Amino acid sequence: MKRRDGPYVRVAGPGGDVRRMQARLSMPASKLKAHYDVIVVGSGYGAGVAASRLARCGKKVAVLERGREFLPGDFPEGMAAAAAETQMTGAHGRVGSSTALFDIRSGKDINVLMACGLGGTSLINANVCLLPDSRVFDDTAWPADVRRDRLLAEGFVRARHMLRPEVSPNMASYEKVKALRIAASAFERPLTPIPVHVTYEDGPNAAGVEQAACTECGDCCGGCNIGAKTTVACTYIADAKAFGAEVFTGVRVLSLSKDEQHGWRVWAMPTDADTPRGHKFFVTADIVVLGAGTLGSTEILLRSQSEGTLALSDWLGSRFTSNGDAIALAYNNDVPVNGIGVGNPPKAQVPPVGQAVNALIDLRHTKDVRDGLAMCECALPSAFASALPALLAPGAAVFGEQEERSLGDKLDEMERTTDSLIKGAYQGAVHNTQTFLAIGHDAGNGLMRLDDNDRLELVWMNGPQQRVFQRIEEMLKTASHATGGTYMRNPVSEQVLGGNLMTVHPLGGCTMGESRANGVVNHKGQLFDASRGAAPDAVHEGLYVCDGAVIPCPLGIHPLLTITALAERAMILLARDRGWHMREDAAPVQAVSAAPAQQPEKARERNLAWFARWRRRTPAPVEGE
Repeated sequence: MKRRDGPYVRVAGPGGDVRRMQARLSMPASKLKAHYDVIVVGSGYGAGVAASRLARCGKKVAVLERGREFLPGDFPEGMAAAAAETQMTGAHGRVGSSTALFDIRSGKDINVLMACGLGGTSLINANVCLLPDSRVFDDTAWPADVRRDRLLAEGFVRARHMLRPEVSPNMASYEKVKALRIAASAFERPLTPIPVHVTYEDGPNAAGVEQAACTECGDCCGGCNIGAKTTVACTYIADAKAFGAEVFTGVRVLSLSKDEQHGWRVWAMPTDADTPRGHKFFVTADIVVLGAGTLGSTEILLRSQSEGTLALSDWLGSRFTSNGDAIALAYNNDVPVNGIGVGNPPKAQVPPVGQAVNALIDLRHTKDVRDGLAMCECALPSAFASALPALLAPGAAVFGEQEERSLGDKLDEMERTTDSLIKGAYQGAVHNTQTFLAIGHDAGNGLMRLDDNDRLELVWMNGPQQRVFQRIEEMLKTASHATGGTYMRNPVSEQVLGGNLMTVHPLGGCTMGESRANGVVNHKGQLFDASRGAAPDAVHEGLYVCDGAVIPCPLGIHPLLTITALAERAMILLARDRGWHMREDAAPVQAVSAAPAQQPEKARERNLAWFARWRRRTPAPVEGE
């Protein structure tokens, strides 16, 4: 017996016990209507804010997400499952499922790791909620309105209210934090606790969704199978659903064009389909908010521009930044680290790992804000544990850098390496390995463009040679040697394996500016209109970008809180400009079904003739082509 209860379905189990199973928020594309007040493309932090806030304004909102919906228990738990949930795209094409969770984009001198799924990269990030140095906003790259009004501060307040970041009450006891404290002493700095949006007690979150308490398994970056991680899906998207938004997965948005009657056409196709087979369709909306992420939103706009359907600023695709990201390892330290997730049920009997990230070595207090650096520890997901001993041991031997060691220390290192190779990642050298994520300020001079195959291409010439990455490497070496570890760059950063840096925080491409002469969007996220005769600050009415693509310079810290705050600010302004009232009350009791209710047959036939033709596998004529 089932009954609907909020965003969960209560299921009566054997003996009458009741267990809770989270119900799905999404529906298939076959249930799309022909027109909406608002279409939100994507479901990460910016898109989630837009969907929630505009639904609270009483608008008919549709959320279009290219990936699948993942519930607790759906995330990969082993190496084979993780490999099956990985897709890679680069100059030589794409491998892996188009809806795989881990989405890697390979470019010139830079690789990007992001997520594909409802909730965006919040599904696999470390949930770090930190403010940038306030001096970041003194940069003239930011429009004057952002720098002088108080709405961004209000955005930060709203973001924190929804995400509820907290420092783990057990932070000081985690072995990876103890090891980082030793490293911090080499810089004569204390550790800074990091608030993360994870719940430490059973109960409802700000969107009224019940979450289970964190088990400290360390698997945040592989997808939380507990339900303790406060993702966009279980906050902003769930809130949008509660206020009437319709959420669709498996829909890949291709481009945008104007519609004389309905405002905007959003051209899309099923994510797992092939464009040449005639599966392209469009849905119309009065307002479109692009929140498909730095790469996704930029790609959609570049394609729209190349098709001649949208006149946009010449700055589109430029000012791409890695946010100064660098990933590295301190392999086989003299102290235990316990930095490999164990999952649930735990794969090993080790002390609590903690959350993915818990503490920071903050080196941002420099005379020039752009010289500031920050570094945190990070737990690797248990899904990759079985592969780590065989990967890291030869990698350290070939690429590792270590200070001079005594013979006794070397023998101890060899014994730990052998232990890991024989007994696995939860013992020996891998158990004593620390993963670092460092952040600084790169030059922000990367470029995104469409290649001849209509794929997004990343170009970042001489990125690894920038001074910031040399400084980061020295910092990481110091931290590694402080605990007796062997310093290892991210293996893909080695020249023999391509020499690319890896970023998990891509920003830019649709950056803010005062006019189209120096930006792609204005301070509200509205796209500048580059049509002939248009004023320099003219905008395309009803078209917004609301994600990391609008950020005009590196932040020097994890960007999720800033992206969320900017999106909150943009929605406040959108509602104000249109005279809409945004409800501030708590989310109503939700009635989300695991099997979404069917629409009336007549409405489905009227609105979805294009989809009926697609299902019969008969290529349909596409209006406007």
